Amino acid sequence: MRLFLLLILTSCLPAKTIRVATYNASLAQTGQGRLAALLRTGTHAPAKKIAGVIQILQPDVLLLNEFDYDANGTAATRMNDKFFNVSQNGRPAQDYPFRYVAVSNTGIHSGFDLDNNGTVDDSPGDISYGGDAYGFGEFPGKYAMAVFSKFPIDPVALRTFEEVLWKDMPENLIPPGFYSTEEQEVFRLSSKSHWDVPIQVHGTTFHFLVSHPTPPVFDGAEDRNGRRNHDEIRLWADYLTPGAADYLGGGLASGNRFVIAGDQNADPTRGDSVNAAINQLLHHSRVDASFVPERTGDRTESNKFDTSTFRLRVDYVLPSQEGFHILDGAVFWPTGSQDGAALVTGSDHRPVYLDLKLVPLLDEAVGDVSVTYENENSVIKWKTKSEVSYRLEKSIDLETDLWLPLNGLVVDIQGDRAEAVLPSPNETEFYRIVSYYE
Repeated sequence: MRLFLLLILTSCLPAKTIRVATYNASLAQTGQGRLAALLRTGTHAPAKKIAGVIQILQPDVLLLNEFDYDANGTAATRMNDKFFNVSQNGRPAQDYPFRYVAVSNTGIHSGFDLDNNGTVDDSPGDISYGGDAYGFGEFPGKYAMAVFSKFPIDPVALRTFEEVLWKDMPENLIPPGFYSTEEQEVFRLSSKSHWDVPIQVHGTTFHFLVSHPTPPVFDGAEDRNGRRNHDEIRLWADYLTPGAADYLGGGLASGNRFVIAGDQNADPTRGDSVNAAINQLLHHSRVDASFVPERTGDRTESNKFDTSTFRLRVDYVLPSQEGFHILDGAVFWPTGSQDGAALVTGSDHRPVYLDLKLVPLLDEAVGDVSVTYENENSVIKWKTKSEVSYRLEKSIDLETDLWLPLNGLVVDIQGDRAEAVLPSPNETEFYRIVSYYE
């Protein structure tokens, strides 16, 4: 009896691609509502520079850090309509019809003396007030963030974690003795927030996991900000680890695409972060950190991975191992006469982007596979997914990993079912279904 083995694999054939970017734009202002007001006329010079950069990069999905929050989303709407979607010096306008903003913990007063300076300052507008807020900010919403997308956002599946308490994270790094029991009962883990924003792209979904952990400085010997930065980064690691996210109400199940993005305020080898905090993500089994974006423009061997003017790699775009293939990416840092060199100087960070190819996930592309034998033929049937194409390939020796396309074989698709009829083999043969995006 000859053997027949069916392998189900996904391919790396040409596919639909997206560009995903993160940018700490340093657009935070001095008062609540001021950013929205400054963006009203479309003439605000710093915002025009940011828009010019985005029109050069043309990302499909973008996170802006340090973009002040307002309850109506007015600032984000004006940023899109009056800056991104208006040509800056002849550059192509970019329209992001799908946007997401939400409450940030920055500047939301706790009612406690969280910085232990002896005063509970509940009057917005100064550093002392910011020190007693859940996340540092002289007024509610300062240093917040916004997501801009050319693809729809799924509001039903969207999740935010700004109210998760730090004490509820198992084995947290809360500095011993610094916060009272009463303070720990209200103190939130996220200095801004953590969002899981599902983006619907080409008939499938990826989860845009965005955040902006506190910098691991501006504290004392207790290292409260360094410890918090570590645990804010850890939140995403827990979210991706089976059984580790009960305190979040559950994590992101395997078989989901995701991209982690944001200013993480942590370098893997330098700086003040605790226990190389970012390595919790860079070394996570579900994260593809194999591609390290490098600076464009003038650079040296020692600074080629930096994303900030303070000589650290702190801004990241990290895709999932499943569902994506990294094509390219960079830290956009033009110098000299290069296009954009005069635009990026408004922030102490530089935008980071990746070009990602969508690769069909196995369970979304092929399901309910069956093999039957009819009239000396083998009949393979499976459930299909719209927008995915299929072909069969054959091998007679798996050790060589040589697969030959069955060009004359017809894959008959009716509705959401596919069928292929294979003649009875003359020798031991192996077949695989290859799924791909056209």
